[in-house]
Amino acid sequence: MTIPTAADARGRSDRTGPTAGTDGPRADAPPAGDPQAAGGGAAVTAGKPREATEEPQDATDDAALGADAPSPTVPLRRNTDFLRLWVGAGLSKFGSTVSMVAYPMLVLWQTGSATACGYVAFAAALPNLLVQLPAGALVDRWDRRKVMLVCDAVRMLAFAAVALTAYHHWVWVPLIMAAAFVEGTLGIFYATAEQVTVRNVVPSEQLPAALAQNQARGAAIGLLGQPLSGLLFTVLRWLPFAVTAVADLIALICLTFIRRDLRATPSGPPQRLHHEIKDGVVWLWRQKFLRIMTAVFAGSNLLFQMLGLTVMVVIKEHGGSPAVLGLVSGVAGTGGLLGALAAGWWSKRVGLYATAVLGHLVWLALMPLVALLHQPVAIGVVAAGIMFVAGLFNVCGGVYMARNTPNELQGRVTATSAFLTSGANALGSLAAGYLLARAGTTWTAITMAAVLLLLTAAVTLSPAVRAAGREAAA
Repeated sequence: MTIPTAADARGRSDRTGPTAGTDGPRADAPPAGDPQAAGGGAAVTAGKPREATEEPQDATDDAALGADAPSPTVPLRRNTDFLRLWVGAGLSKFGSTVSMVAYPMLVLWQTGSATACGYVAFAAALPNLLVQLPAGALVDRWDRRKVMLVCDAVRMLAFAAVALTAYHHWVWVPLIMAAAFVEGTLGIFYATAEQVTVRNVVPSEQLPAALAQNQARGAAIGLLGQPLSGLLFTVLRWLPFAVTAVADLIALICLTFIRRDLRATPSGPPQRLHHEIKDGVVWLWRQKFLRIMTAVFAGSNLLFQMLGLTVMVVIKEHGGSPAVLGLVSGVAGTGGLLGALAAGWWSKRVGLYATAVLGHLVWLALMPLVALLHQPVAIGVVAAGIMFVAGLFNVCGGVYMARNTPNELQGRVTATSAFLTSGANALGSLAAGYLLARAGTTWTAITMAAVLLLLTAAVTLSPAVRAAGREAAA
């Protein structure tokens, strides 16, 4: 997840709430209403704050965006580098979606253990804690196209190996955990590189449209990939992993033909890795509003992880098949897609504070219901409402992030926010596995409702969030 945002009355995107693709919200953008986020305040470069007398942030970023991007007169549909990146990254994400659904299904249907399923989900989420921060710093150092190419190549081999083991029925939980951890690690490098690379292939004025297309792509992938994973798993349990390996191969070919230089412009000589990581952490920490929302969305992401495992267990306990689970996930993905498509309209009409409060109130009403419902159709409809809010937040937050973060800090800031918010995913997987195995779905729902109530109260009563809303409406 990354921080959700809402645009202010001037049509500018400002962060306010969680963002999610098929995940939940994200917290990776500086908030509106914070003087440093507007460009005139200090930003961290090479570990030192930039003076307020420098050129405003937006002007700096626009220059960076336009320096190596195609002419603004070229529509996105004719921008070949953007299309190659869009298609290649989409195929890679499609493969990851298929495999991430198939991993826990393979373990759950093979062993019947919700605890073992939680272990696999924990292994897949653990890289968010261990890899996010160094990945951001390294992506800012390296050629981002090469990063994505290497990730696609290694993941292709890894998924082919998992398909082979599943074909021979060698389902050993530690082996599946290791494969999930490797895929999660490479996925972090890939996602960080792809997210910050959009600036290099489109001009500043096309960023909202480009990022909206990316978010809609992600929602559509969730809509198609998750039910397809269940269908493929029903046919042959190794098939989802084989399809993912082929998708990574095609994605690798697409990225090979991108012509533009996707490397970051260095702001000085390379520093020690921990100093470069510190730059991203400090930049985010100085945004007052973002500090609050980062904590809130870390809690939201924990709940999203619990929600996913709960849906899987509920459907299995009531006689559902992997195909039914896939269809439920597809209905939920439809909500995310509609949220992404509605983001432009919403961001022009609803302020930052209202977006944050309304989003959490919707989650508070809907999220606990998923664990209490038994009918797959009802579960899918409720999940679609949850994902609508997440998809809405993701588009607005991504635009604000891309426009307001210094180019040389893009990878580090993106990774830092993902580390702080998505790192909770690993804890959510363990908590869900434990609660579902020991207490059942009802107490799991009660726990989710209690945590979500605290998060909603924190957003509603926070003076910083209210101040950000007033600033956005000014």
